[in-house]
Amino acid sequence: MTQPKNNYSGYLMAHFIGEQPDGEQVYFAYSEDGLHWKDLNEGLPVLRSELGEKGARDPFLVRDPQADKFYLIATDLRVANGKGWATAVHAGSRDMIIWESADLVNWSSPWAVTLAIPGAGCLWAPEAIYEEASGEFLVFWASSTKEQQESEPKHKIYSSRTKDFRSFTPTEKYIERDNHIIDTTILLHNGVYYRYSKDETTKNIRVEQGSTLDKDAFVPISAPVLEELLGVEGPEIFKFNDREEWCLIVDRFAAGKGYLPLVTSDLASGEFRILDDSEFDMGTTKKRHGGVLPITRDECSRLLAAYGDGHQVLPGQFADPDLAKFDGRYYLYPTTDGFDKWSGTQFHVFSSDDLKLWKDEGVILDLATEDVPWALGSAWAPCIASRNGKYYYYFCGKGTDGKSAIGVAVADAPAGPFRAEPLPLITMELLGRLGISMAQAIDPSIYVEDNGEVYLLFGNSHAAIVKLNEDMVSVVEETMRNLEGLYDFREAVTVLKRDGLYHFTWSCDDTGSEDYHINYGTAEDLYGPVTYRYPVLVKNKAKDMLGTGHHSILHEPDTDKYWIAYHRFVTPLARFTEGKGFHREVCIDPLGFGPDGLMVPVKL
Repeated sequence: MTQPKNNYSGYLMAHFIGEQPDGEQVYFAYSEDGLHWKDLNEGLPVLRSELGEKGARDPFLVRDPQADKFYLIATDLRVANGKGWATAVHAGSRDMIIWESADLVNWSSPWAVTLAIPGAGCLWAPEAIYEEASGEFLVFWASSTKEQQESEPKHKIYSSRTKDFRSFTPTEKYIERDNHIIDTTILLHNGVYYRYSKDETTKNIRVEQGSTLDKDAFVPISAPVLEELLGVEGPEIFKFNDREEWCLIVDRFAAGKGYLPLVTSDLASGEFRILDDSEFDMGTTKKRHGGVLPITRDECSRLLAAYGDGHQVLPGQFADPDLAKFDGRYYLYPTTDGFDKWSGTQFHVFSSDDLKLWKDEGVILDLATEDVPWALGSAWAPCIASRNGKYYYYFCGKGTDGKSAIGVAVADAPAGPFRAEPLPLITMELLGRLGISMAQAIDPSIYVEDNGEVYLLFGNSHAAIVKLNEDMVSVVEETMRNLEGLYDFREAVTVLKRDGLYHFTWSCDDTGSEDYHINYGTAEDLYGPVTYRYPVLVKNKAKDMLGTGHHSILHEPDTDKYWIAYHRFVTPLARFTEGKGFHREVCIDPLGFGPDGLMVPVKL
């Protein structure tokens, strides 16, 4: 399912971190809400410049809507080289450093373009904005220059135009004020351009608006909060993807604190609110003057695959993942998360060639529609099975009586379209009639025995197992039993067979608890009893991996390789202060067995 180009679901920030040996290079950070950021690439530089001054400060990202590519531009400056600020201002590089990419992951080698006028002392904080009418980018930056009528050099904003960031029009003076001016950024909204610049003398941010990008088209806007906020620079403004509100971030250079977000719902008013520290999280590394680019779900996926923490595989909020492999391609079937009290209604499926880069194949079922006649909502914890060229999707939903049940839908392909059976497969009424102990009929998983028989495992507070009929959409009632020996069992039981031994895993504690975890046990028989061994997946508080549970295990065919898919609380943890149990994200890690034949705990 390809998303429209303007359907943004996340944000990418390019930034540098300070005047230190490796600090003046290009770093990336990722956010899903624009306020809580994850450092990418383990907090190390993503791009490096060995050109000119061998540094890259003030990086800015821009999307080319015509060529379907991206450019990253930066200041050619490295203060850590020991030359000092005076040299950087008055005798620094006149070059802009440029990278190009088609996907935000694979970048060209950088190239340098000399844009500052002869005699300029520097080229700082380059930015660009695309002008649809001309099909060109206006590129602008700050240079310290001394004109004939001036007794001292002064910072001014200069500009040039380009279509490809290789050929540029002659440089022109774009903004000059009585005071020094640097660090300009421009945003277009509803036909109006809003321009934010640092007054280098008063050390605050000034705002203007204009109907065009012409240098004489702008008039000042009163912005008292910005004008009173001193010791800041590097303003960057972007629109939140999900609402009519904008975020302005400013670099608190004087206090050495990095970026501070401010928000407004009315750009023309100039009114901004400074966010409290509890309302944002800028990540582990200090973020200095950079740029923020809204990005699509596919772009989020590529960035996580290339630069993520090695655990999270899906952008956005999903949980309870079932991992499968059909015809050489991997599939993930999760719960769609992020809804109060687990009230989501849609099921998605994702596919991948490599377990890293996942494509959203779309919605399988929506319980808020006629897709599932018996269900009203609470789309939870699905799993998948394949038999005789058909694909059987088992899922949870709540019926008109408010009780959870397990249904099944059938398709001819792993990504559907799926057609749900008109009645649920497992209900609390059925369990009561068969004398099966159960709090909720939820969390199905599938096990295929060596002889081809297929079993459904499920349960909450008590686990159960039942054999499926050949049609895969009905059960052999007399085979249903409760499973014994699952120590501290809460939900989500699975089983696999290896070297004649059955290996059971199940989730413990509450999904809203940071201690939610997975226990492990073994049995000689599929119906147990199970001998409890130890936990195989628990939180790693030092790495902010909490609430790690509700999993599935995939055995790679014809190998001894296994993968475990599970969820954890959304990171950064500060993003949600309440209800973390329904704000979760999906992870995948390798799973192994030791010389004793037992499952080895996963190291997070």
